[in-house]
Amino acid sequence: MSPPRQPAAPVVSLISLGCSKNTVDSECLLGELVRGGLLIAEDPAESDICLVNTCGFIDSARRETADTLERLARLKKRGRPRKIIALGCLVERAGQEPTLAGFLKQADARVSFSGYARLPQTCRDLMQSGVVPGSPSRGCDFTAFLKTPRARIGGVHSAYLKISEGCSNRCRYCSIPLIRGAQVSRPMEDILAEAGQLIRHGAREVNLVAQDTTAYGADLYGQARLPELLRRLGELDGAAWFRLLYAHPARLSDEVIDLVAGAPHLCPYLDVPLQHISDPILERMGRRIGQAQTLKLLERIRSRMLHGALRTTFIVGFPGETKADFERLLHLVRDGWFTHAGVFTYSSEPGTPAADWPDDVAPGEKERRRDALMQAQREISKAKGLAQVGQTVEVMLDGVAERKGRLPHGAMAVGRTRLQAPEVDGTVLVRPPLPKPVPGPGDRVQAEIVEALDYDLVGRFLPGQ
Repeated sequence: MSPPRQPAAPVVSLISLGCSKNTVDSECLLGELVRGGLLIAEDPAESDICLVNTCGFIDSARRETADTLERLARLKKRGRPRKIIALGCLVERAGQEPTLAGFLKQADARVSFSGYARLPQTCRDLMQSGVVPGSPSRGCDFTAFLKTPRARIGGVHSAYLKISEGCSNRCRYCSIPLIRGAQVSRPMEDILAEAGQLIRHGAREVNLVAQDTTAYGADLYGQARLPELLRRLGELDGAAWFRLLYAHPARLSDEVIDLVAGAPHLCPYLDVPLQHISDPILERMGRRIGQAQTLKLLERIRSRMLHGALRTTFIVGFPGETKADFERLLHLVRDGWFTHAGVFTYSSEPGTPAADWPDDVAPGEKERRRDALMQAQREISKAKGLAQVGQTVEVMLDGVAERKGRLPHGAMAVGRTRLQAPEVDGTVLVRPPLPKPVPGPGDRVQAEIVEALDYDLVGRFLPGQ
């Protein structure tokens, strides 16, 4: 008698929503699924199960999750995918705040952080019996989970590297500590080993991420150890760019600024989320830094990084934000401190202290303030771009794209300089003719900047390349 036939391994696909930190988790999850013997498909319509790694940080992210699940549910009615699993931050939030569960109603199953380690078996259980065993609502050893070999998403040449998990700052508007818990730093040797592995597998750019990179090591070693980590990354073999993201302004030291400004392996780029500039709003937010300290920090960054880039993010419409508060913020942006900036309208997050405060800024006014701030930054961005026309820059290519409109028709290379982070900043669009053979993703070329758009730069390959 022949042995019983084993069921075929499920084919799974994964959609990763939210920020760069979610991308790291998604790559670890895919690695776990591959190790568990499951098959991976890029297209949800070709999979048995589609996993959605959700983001629950702000209301717009939750709505994006709901829209994604709705779209998958329509595909499911046509036959594929057969099942939908929601996992990640919004699942964790909904476990604490049942009012958020409606965003996940189209999912057949939900997997919280504590279920990550047995995700391959969960997928098999769901296909075979339609039931997913319950798991504790909280708890995940992220330092162990992040050691899972990653199945990379997108271009191999550009990677994110998470140096810690969670956050202990407890800003009064932020749900991250409720979702991810207090900060837990990864051992430095683990980070260095993963960075080396990423480079050996083709990464030419590694972006360091955490909820607060400046606090790295404080919980693990008794003091912040970010400067040491940055120096040791320069000892690795390979000529990768390293870029520091998400540096809290209250902890950003001159030592870190000087390293970023001068170390050849580090991009002269800082991402410092300021959130606001008005003292009353910063105090209400619990940011632990005021206007005077912020302006001194900006002066130090400008004096030490003469040819670097500074990115920030702001929140407008926070409870209690007056027109005068907003005007201070608008004035700050118009002063031209920032190379790149993102602006969010405040959304009340259940469970945070600010959620209990009257939201006295009307939705329409929030949108108006966001648009005004973005318009001011757009003008600054264009001016900074125009100042680069005629300069020769090193560009790391991301690929070749079709662009029409103001630019010549046909293929052109798309890349970024050391001053442009992936996904959130502008790009360099390199006009034809392209050299033969066309350089590939991760290749670095010299280009002359010939035009500046609002956020993007236009360049041409220099002769001889």
